[in-house]
Amino acid sequence: MVGFKNEVAKTKSQRTTWQRELIQDILRRSEGHLDADEIYQKARQKSPSISLSTVYRNLRVFKRMGLVEQHQFGSRYFYETTRVTHHHLVCLSCGRVFEFKCPSTEHLKSRIKKEEGFKVTEADVRLAGYCPDCQQRLSVNTS
Repeated sequence: MVGFKNEVAKTKSQRTTWQRELIQDILRRSEGHLDADEIYQKARQKSPSISLSTVYRNLRVFKRMGLVEQHQFGSRYFYETTRVTHHHLVCLSCGRVFEFKCPSTEHLKSRIKKEEGFKVTEADVRLAGYCPDCQQRLSVNTS
């Protein structure tokens, strides 16, 4: 994500460390949602001395700064860089998470601001069901 590293550096109370740069790079390069353990495993491949507590601590810092979003799917928390607004489809069978865009969300936020005077700064839509692969697998099992 362009500007991710710069945002951390701009915050006076947070200095940029090699651990933060490594975690930022992993988040920027990820094509999906990663949990803290997945981030930790990827970080250890590049730097075996990094600890899981360092990963969690930095994720909290990034979340507080608005640089990452934290999502709970089932009992696990997943992280991704803050990007264009999107929502999530969660498969109840395999647990995979798919992203989708919903233009009506922006319309709804605008309408609420106009009608209620309430400025919505965050909207999270999560729909649960079964992905195409699991639908096919489940229909085979029930036949």
